[in-house]
Amino acid sequence: MALSRGACHNLGMASAPKRITLSEPGVAGSYELIERRGDGSLLLRPESEPLSDVIRETEGQVFRDEEFAAHLERVAASADDLPADPAA
Repeated sequence: MALSRGACHNLGMASAPKRITLSEPGVAGSYELIERRGDGSLLLRPESEPLSDVIRETEGQVFRDEEFAAHLERVAASADDLPADPAA
């Protein structure tokens, strides 16, 4: 599981929310670090990302089964920021 460890520094100080990015299928996405516990575990809250960012990042990419399932979960959790379809 890929984890952006740079987001874990200075947790005791009041500052901007810390961000974590996971790439493991089934949990891939961006998260806000809520708490770092004494046992080393992290409490994360999913951060919704703009759908346009997801599309831009993955356009033309070919997914394997488990990757496709993770991608669909990521799309479902994203914030729809695409322009409305005038034909709809």
